[in-house]
Parts: sequence; C-alpha cells; structure tokens
Amino acid sequence: MPTSYHVGDIRNIALAGHGASGKTSLADALIFAAGAVVRRGSVDDGTSISDVEDEEKRRHFTIDCHLLHCEWTGKQVHLIDSPGYPDFIGNALSALAAVENVVVTISAPLGIEVNTRRIVDEAKRLGLGRIIALTKMDGDNIDVLKRVEQIRESFGSECVPFLLPIGQGRGFRGVIDALNPPVDVPEDCPIHPVEAYQMLVEQIVEGDEALMERYLVGETIPLDELRKAACKAIGNGHLVPIVCIGAKRDIGVRELLDLLSDCGLSPLEVHRYGSSPGVDDVEVEPLEEGAVVAQVFKTTNDLFMGKLSYLRIHSGRLTSDMTLTNLRTGKTQKPGHLYRLQGKTQEEVKEAIAGDIVAVAKFDDLHISDTVTAGMAHGATKMTLNAIRFPTPMVPRAIEPKTREDEPRISAGLTKIADEDPTFTFRRDHQTHELVISGMSELHLDVIQQRLKSRFKVDVNTHVPHVPYLETITSESEAHHRHKKQTGGRGQFADVQLRVRPLARGEGFKFVDAVKGGVIPNQYVPAVEKGVREALDRGVMSGNPAVDIEVEVFFGSHHAVDSSEHAFRTAGAQAFRKAFMQARPVLLEPIVNLQVTVPMDKFGDVTADLSTRRGHISGMEVMSDGQQVVQAEVPLSEVLRYATDLKSMTAGRGSYTMDFCSYEPVPPNVQQNLVDRYAKTRVGIEED
Repeated sequence: MPTSYHVGDIRNIALAGHGASGKTSLADALIFAAGAVVRRGSVDDGTSISDVEDEEKRRHFTIDCHLLHCEWTGKQVHLIDSPGYPDFIGNALSALAAVENVVVTISAPLGIEVNTRRIVDEAKRLGLGRIIALTKMDGDNIDVLKRVEQIRESFGSECVPFLLPIGQGRGFRGVIDALNPPVDVPEDCPIHPVEAYQMLVEQIVEGDEALMERYLVGETIPLDELRKAACKAIGNGHLVPIVCIGAKRDIGVRELLDLLSDCGLSPLEVHRYGSSPGVDDVEVEPLEEGAVVAQVFKTTNDLFMGKLSYLRIHSGRLTSDMTLTNLRTGKTQKPGHLYRLQGKTQEEVKEAIAGDIVAVAKFDDLHISDTVTAGMAHGATKMTLNAIRFPTPMVPRAIEPKTREDEPRISAGLTKIADEDPTFTFRRDHQTHELVISGMSELHLDVIQQRLKSRFKVDVNTHVPHVPYLETITSESEAHHRHKKQTGGRGQFADVQLRVRPLARGEGFKFVDAVKGGVIPNQYVPAVEKGVREALDRGVMSGNPAVDIEVEVFFGSHHAVDSSEHAFRTAGAQAFRKAFMQARPVLLEPIVNLQVTVPMDKFGDVTADLSTRRGHISGMEVMSDGQQVVQAEVPLSEVLRYATDLKSMTAGRGSYTMDFCSYEPVPPNVQQNLVDRYAKTRVGIEED
C-alpha cells in the first residue's frame, strides 16, 4: 500500500542545543500535542517517550539521539531528540545529517551555552532551516529582551522574534504570532507585537526584491504571501525565527508545530551531495520514484531486535521485500521489515519514500555513514553519499577486565559500542600492550564503562594510558650496518647502506630502492624494507612509532651462501636505527584545540592554568551573558584529566570542547625526560 503522503509533505526536524535546555521536554510536548501519544511523558519522573535507556533516566539527560514522529495539518513530522552535552556530540551530529530543519533550544534563564554555538555552526554549514526556541520561559529570572539581544549578537540579525511571549517568568501564559498579531495587545507583552511585526517583515522582504519594492511603497503584504516568503527566507538562511516556549505547560507548543508545518523545509528544499564513480559533488534528487539512495545515520544493538540500522532515505521508494546493497562492502540483504520509531516502540511499515526515516533490523554489515541502494530491478545506482563528519575522540583511558573470565567478552562489547558511537574508539597499543579506549570526555567514557557493565556484564578497571607520541627526524643522514653471524653451520650475512630524509607532516613513510649493480639481490630488497618498517613501528628512541620519513637503500653487499631474508631484515632495521639517531630526531606530541567557556570571574584562573599546561591562547570571546570563551592549543598529555580540573576550578560552571589539532615537536627538556624514562624501562626489560 503506498504512503498517504508525498515527499513535499515531510518535515524532518532535529531538536538540538546544550544539555538541560529542555529538548526532551519539548519533544514530549510536541508529540503529545499532535496526538501521537495518549500520555504526556516527563523527564523528571522518568516517563519521557524520548529517554528510553536506564542510564538516561538515571542521569536525567539524553545520551543517544531518539526518533519520534507525528502528523500535523497534513504534514508527516519526524523528530530526532539529540543529546545536548558536548560529551555526546557525535549523536547530535548524526541527527543533523538526517534532517532539513533544526530547532535549537536555548534555556531562557541560562542563555547561550557552549554546545549551542557548535550546533548552530554545524546546522548553518549543512544548509538546514534553523529555528531558535527560548525554552523554560516560565522559569525564574527571565529577561526575554536580554535573551533576544544576546541571540542576535551571537548568531546574527537574521534571528528575529516570531512567537512573542505574553508575560514572562511565572506570568508566562501564552504566545502571539508576530506575523498575525491581535488587535488588542495584552499589556504584559515584553516585546511589542507592532515592533516585532515590522522587524520580521523587513527581514523577510529583504531577500525578495519584488516584495521589497511593494513594502517600500507602503503596501501591506498579505499574510499568506509573508508566510510563503518566510519559508523561502528560512531556507536560504536569511531568517531564523525565535519562538518562546513553555513546554511543561504546553505554551507555544501547537504554535511551534504550525510554524514547522507551514515554514519548515521539506526534503525538496535542502541539497544533499555524494559521488559517483569518477564524479564528485553529485546532487541527490529526492524523487519518490527515483533510484533508492539511503544513508545510515545511527545504529543500535537492541536486546530483542538485534542490530537496528536507522536509514534516512534521500531518493526512491523503499519496501520491506526489496534487496538492499551496502555500497561500501557490496554485500546485499533483504531487510524483511521496515520500522518507524516512537522512542523505544517500533511500528512496522510496508514502505517508505524519499525523505522518510526508518530502521531495518539485523543488517549486521551496516555502519554509520554507509550508503544503501537497491538492486538492479529497482534502478540501482552507484552514488555514495558524503560521509557524516565527526570529531576525533581525544580523551583516552586504558582499561582491563577485573577478572580473566571477562576477557573474551570485553572485545565483543567494545566492538558493538564503537559501532553505535562514531566518537568512541578502542585499540590495542602494541608498545604498551594496553587496551585503550578513547572518547570525547571523562563523562563519555564513564557512560561507556557503565554500558559495558549493564549490557555485557563486564566490570573493568581504568587508568590514564600512554600518550600516543610519535618520532620523526629533522635532517638527512646515512648509515651502514653489516650483520654477520657465524655459530656453526650456515651463517648470517647482510650488508646494507641507506639514507633517511624527513618528509612533510602527514606524508607517512616512503621507501626508495636505489640499489644498482645487484649488490643487494632483488629478492632481498623487500626484506630490507620489512626490517625498516618493523623499526618504524617499534620506534627508536622512545618506543613510539616513527613517521614522515623517506628511506633510500642505495648500496650493500651479500654472500652467496650466508645471505637470507632474515639477515637483510635485521641489517635494514639496524641501519635505519643508526641513520635515525644521526638525523636530529624529535618526538612529536598530539596537540588539541581546547575551547573553554567559563564565568568571567574565573577567566584569570583558567588562562593561568592553561599556561602551566604549556597551552597557547589562540583566541578569546566575551559573550553577552557574562561568559568568557577561551580558545587554546594545548598538548594532550597536559589535559588528560582536564574535565575534573576544570570542574574544580569553576565550581562546576565551566565547560569545554576538545578536538585534535596536529602533532608538534616536544620541548627538548620534556623530550629528554621521556627518552630517559624509556631507556630505564628498556634496561629493566633486558635485565629481566
């Protein structure tokens, strides 16, 4: 049975913003107001439709993004409630990649917070329609004029009041549509509707020359034309409506649904791009009857359903009996069932069209960002959608199971968690033999640790791991090593001369075979390279991998009987180590971009602390609400426990985000300490 709606009737909306800004309460209010559920959920009493995990209910904040849906005035509305704390930014970015609209929630009592800016910037980059919701308007210490001014200063003059408050704080009792204000204006409106109407209309007509001419000659633009033009202005980023909401008392909720229905962008109005073989930046046309193109933006491992992969369909019509192909792997599978999600409840549907968001079960090979298409019978395509961009997880912990019985389960558990969360990784450090997990923050890793325990029954111990330093060289050199060993019977002989040169940062390793005259037979040159690569992996002066080096083998000798691959591998490794130590070697350390948001009275403490951590202040910004944003580049080794330290410095009022920046040389005194420490470790190992 075909769907009862078309692609132009779909509104995909992410609810995003900083933590505790009221996203989940707004999600509950929206689907209740639309009649999609019979009982209104509550975050406070743990009955929210959106927060479905026990860990979310216990902590009272969203960790994953959750899907909801409803119908409103003939529009099919898909809502994605996303996490607000920077610790779980990966799920928020996944949500933005699957929608055309974002409602950015800002707490009216608290104002703009650190993650708000990041969400607005990402939504703008993706070309999404943006609406700013001032939530908790019925809270204490509300000054809506101050908040609107702060929003316009931070995000631009395109941010204009749209749903105006009647009263504020405890007196907040309703909203007024600025495009259609009442004749009799309530006395307790902090923003006068006439002023708001003029500001809003001027912003709308500014992007439409024909409307601008009519407005300038004094013509009153009809309401229906203004709403249509408002939709266009939202689509091109020229208008960002500000709406006032009291979600817990259902104030402004229906009016927000009307705004999303009338002026929200459909999948027809936001451009998505991918690549076909040999062609980049190909636009995906959202055609209901076109070739099926869908992207995985979220995965979960459900206890009863198995693996669920959430698909945003960008083109075509998907049915449950259709054979799907994962373009990354080429593997095919029939989904068998398509599900639409309402929190943790799955509702089976027979088909979905371009613009829809559905889930498929037990397609184990699908990962986040994978492109899915249909078989030849359904107009197959080779278009691969652009991958979703995620930050690099930079906060590491070394973990080990508390009991040997847990060792077989820990890898399986971490693999499933990493599959769900693109900002979580794990690896086995081949130098320290530590199992290292990496996430966005200590809170993020605390949640991962709790999931290991609750889902997979694995208890772990954790500690600060070895920092992932690298080694490299800064000049050219050459060296010679003759490996000669005679212990009875066939001996070992290999003679290798090579030179090393530094490469630009990030170029990795290059091996050049410049041997002439057969002084090293061709069959032994790969053994030399293998020996060099092994030495690169083990490191030379600190036990960390060596990078960005060109190695040229140019001379040597061999023995007709005693030469072997093993001998040349050993000679290659030793010659490389000698050349490396003569080429002014340096240690490289990971540097991170740190953005710290703190109250003004703690600014001095934070900047002084960053200086003691070898931090370099790269920028500062004063926010209108009295917060100070400090941008700095800091060595990762100095901020492995920064979340705890910042909390202590600011009494819990500071927050930060961290992204990988680059690898830079370690200061000489720090390098010497690390080299000496490694040398002592090697002595201890050799003595044992």
